[in-house]
Amino acid sequence: MLRHLDFAGETTLKRIEPHRLAALILEDLKRYPESAIGDIRQRIGSEIHPRQVKRTLDGLIEKGEVRFAGDKRWRRYWAVS
Repeated sequence: MLRHLDFAGETTLKRIEPHRLAALILEDLKRYPESAIGDIRQRIGSEIHPRQVKRTLDGLIEKGEVRFAGDKRWRRYWAVS
């Protein structure tokens, strides 16, 4: 459909909606438990800003959907089943 409209823009994840990013992160953590934030970001899309991924992870932790262990560089995340 976009071809017929002569849409010149590229698709990108830079402006992904927060709920979609949360779902993407949860799915990634279910497949790859005990992941570092850098690994998560690399798998879901490196064009997404690291702070955006961190904020989303913090929100998922607050909701109880994600747990973590470790501090700073050594922090690892996994989805709560």
